[in-house]
Amino acid sequence: MNESVLSAVVTTTHGPVRGRVADGVTSFKGIRYGADTAAHRFEPPRPPTPWTETVNAFEFGPTAPQDDPDTSTDRADDPFLQMIGLTDNLPQSEDCLFLNVWTPSTAPRARETGAPAPARPVLVWVHSGGYSDNSGSSPSIDGAALAAEHDLVVVTFNHRLNVLGYTQVVDPVAEPDSPYAASGNVGQLDILAVLEWVRDNIAAFGGDPGRVTLVGQSGGAMKISLLLAMPAAQALFHRAILQSGTVASGTAVHAQSPAEALAVAARLRTAAGLDDDAGPDALAELPLKDLMRAYKRVATGLMDFGPVVDGAIVPHQPFSRESVALSGDKPLIMGDMDTEASLFLFPRREEIEALGRDGIVERLSGAVGRAAAQRLVGAVEDSRPGIGPYELAVRIVSSELFAVPARTGAEARATGAGAPTWRYRNVLRTPAVDGALMSPHELDVALVFGNVDTAVGLNGGTAGAREVSRILGAAWAAFARTGSPLCQEVPDWPPYDRDRAVLLIGPSPALAADVDGEVLNAAAAAGETDAAPVDWFTALLP
Repeated sequence: MNESVLSAVVTTTHGPVRGRVADGVTSFKGIRYGADTAAHRFEPPRPPTPWTETVNAFEFGPTAPQDDPDTSTDRADDPFLQMIGLTDNLPQSEDCLFLNVWTPSTAPRARETGAPAPARPVLVWVHSGGYSDNSGSSPSIDGAALAAEHDLVVVTFNHRLNVLGYTQVVDPVAEPDSPYAASGNVGQLDILAVLEWVRDNIAAFGGDPGRVTLVGQSGGAMKISLLLAMPAAQALFHRAILQSGTVASGTAVHAQSPAEALAVAARLRTAAGLDDDAGPDALAELPLKDLMRAYKRVATGLMDFGPVVDGAIVPHQPFSRESVALSGDKPLIMGDMDTEASLFLFPRREEIEALGRDGIVERLSGAVGRAAAQRLVGAVEDSRPGIGPYELAVRIVSSELFAVPARTGAEARATGAGAPTWRYRNVLRTPAVDGALMSPHELDVALVFGNVDTAVGLNGGTAGAREVSRILGAAWAAFARTGSPLCQEVPDWPPYDRDRAVLLIGPSPALAADVDGEVLNAAAAAGETDAAPVDWFTALLP
C-alpha cells in the first residue's frame, strides 16, 4: 500500500502532522501543544516552537511525572492497573504537553456529493487519577471505537500533575506579578491550552469548534469542575459530563485556599531539605527525582497538590453561586457509581468486616462525633436492611466523596443555572473479585469508549457491561451532538430540578427520585465540621 492510503496529513497552527488510518478512523498521537515545561517549572504553559517538516503523530507522548523514583515499577506489570485498563507504561517527563486525536475523517468535503462534510461534535476527555497520576494514553480511553461508532472527533491529552501542576509556591494575592503566581493552577492552565488548541485546530481534523464537550471521570471530572469556575475557559467549551468526581463548595471535595496551598508548599520545602525561607527558585531548580521524592513524602490528603481558589484563575469554589452564574449556560451531566469506594476498600474488606457495625461507628465518631456517626450509619442501614460492615463502609465513603458533591452541584445548578443539568447513578455490577467490587469507581471508563475488552478484569466482559457500554456511548454522543442525552437508548431522562430525578444506568435504565436522599443528607451533615476536613478513608482505616 502507498503512504496516502495508510496516513493523512493535517496542518496545525504549529506545523503539519501525519496520522495513521486504520479501520475507518485516523489517529494522531503525540501532537505537541506546549513547549517543554522543565525550563519553566511552576510557570504557565508556553506554545511550542513551530515546525515546518511533517511530524509523524504515530506514538503517544511522554506521561507527566508521577511515580516515586525510589519505588516505581513497570506499570504494565501492575495487576491493579491491568485490571482497570490503565497500563500505558510510557516514559515520564516534564516534557509532557502532548495530545491525541481520533477522527472518522479529516476530509473537508464529502466524497459522494462534493458538498462540505458536516463538522463533527468534539469530545475532549480529561483523564482520571485525581490531580496526581494517570495519562491520556491508557488503553481504556483509546478513542478509535468511540469516534467510529458515533461519528465524533475524540481528543485526549497529558498535562502537568501533582507537585509540578498544582503547587502554590508563592502567595498569589501578595505576589500577583511573580512568574510563579499561577503555580498552584498550572495543571489547569495546561488544560486551557489544550482547549485553545482545539478551538484553533480541530476543524482541520473534521471537528466542530462550536460543539466541544468536556468529559472526565474521577480526577478528570474534578478538573472540569474547576474549568466551569474559570472565566478564561468559558468560551472554549459548550457542555460537560462529570463522571464520579465533582469539586463542590461546602463538601468534602473542594479546592484549596491560598493559605492551605502555601502550607502544603512549606511542608514540601522541608521534605526536600530546603530552608524555611528558601524562595520558589529553590524548588524550581531541584532535580526532578529529588522533587518527586519530597512530594511523595508530603502528599497525604485527597486535595493536597490540587487546584487553588486564587481569586484570579479560579475566583470562586466550583458550584458556588458565583461559579454557577459564570457557566450556567452550559448543559451538564453529573453522576456517580453506586459503590464508588469499593475499588479502594476491597483490599481491606476482611479488616472492615472484623470491625463490625459498632467498630465502624466508633471509628467515625472519632472524626465527626458520635451523633453524626450514628445518624450516618443508621441512614445507610435503613436504606439497605441487612447490609454487612464492608458494604456499609463502602457506601459511607462513596456518599461522602462522590454522591454528596454530585448532588450538591446538581442542586446548585437547578436553582442558579439557565441550562439543564441531568443527574445519574450507574448501578451496573461487576463479577470481578468475586463480586466484592459491586459497582466500583472506574468501571464506566472503558465502557464509555466502547473498550470493554481492555478492562475486562474490572467489568467481567459480561453482557450487562456491553449493554451499558452501548447505552453510555449513545447517550454521551447524543449530548455532544445536541446538548441533550435523550436518544433511542435513553428516551426518558428529565433534567434535575425540584423533583430530583436521577437516571439509574444499568442494562435496563430506570428513573428514580432523590436516590439515597436520607443517606446523603446524613453524609452531608457529617461532613460539615468546624475541624479540619475529614479524610474518610483514614477515618475508617487509619
